[in-house]
Amino acid sequence: MWFHFKLKKTRFWFLFFILFTLMAEAQENPPVPIQVEVRTSRNLNFGSFTAGTSGGNVSVSWDDQRTINGDIVELNFGQPVSAALFDVYANPGTIIQIQAYGETELTNGNGGTIYLTLDSFNTGQRTFVTQSPSTQIPNEVFVGGTLRIPSDNSGTLPGRYQGTFRLNFIHQ
Repeated sequence: MWFHFKLKKTRFWFLFFILFTLMAEAQENPPVPIQVEVRTSRNLNFGSFTAGTSGGNVSVSWDDQRTINGDIVELNFGQPVSAALFDVYANPGTIIQIQAYGETELTNGNGGTIYLTLDSFNTGQRTFVTQSPSTQIPNEVFVGGTLRIPSDNSGTLPGRYQGTFRLNFIHQ
């Protein structure tokens, strides 16, 4: 009888180890779905300036610093200079690439045309990893750019310019 009891105990431990091993090899949960939402919090604004006949460039960096070169004079009134601000909501650790598209044409309604290039990002590069601890807290992305004012503006340059630039926020 003693031998029979011992055999049952051995089968029990053998069965226990098999079940434990099977549970250790269970499939992991699927990855958390990646959802990215981008909201515009502030528009890109170059402030007030006047341009001569030779044209030039006006740049606003991601940290709201304006630089001017060429035949352009800075004016210190009107709208404040500011980089664009986008709030990016995503899971912590999401890799995001910002895709910008060349030069954008801006018009004033009087026949004037200037050109915008987005070239300054607070993320340093156009690819970054979200750092906010939750999807409820935004990752702030500041974007600056450069206006190219052509030299052959033939008197149509004055005015308020508007246009739309396109950025894609691609998650990986």
